[in-house]
Amino acid sequence: MTIEELQRMKQADIMQADREQLADIDSIEIDRSKSVPARIRSYLEQVKNPFFVKSGEYILKFSYADCDKDMDDRMVEYVSRMSKIRC
Repeated sequence: MTIEELQRMKQADIMQADREQLADIDSIEIDRSKSVPARIRSYLEQVKNPFFVKSGEYILKFSYADCDKDMDDRMVEYVSRMSKIRC
């Protein structure tokens, strides 16, 4: 995958996505025992387009942040923020 191809995929309109060409998120398997680069490579090989997947009848469009925090970190922040609001 080239940078140009990734940019084109990133900028694609979700309304124009072909459901039949998208990988089903439920069929994607990642071996957590492998290195991060190997897991990324495996994901890209399985989805073909890292910005669009399908889940049942829905098409999902992903975006990625360039930062050191992962989803777990973000969830902890969210729950912490929500608990402070409710106090």
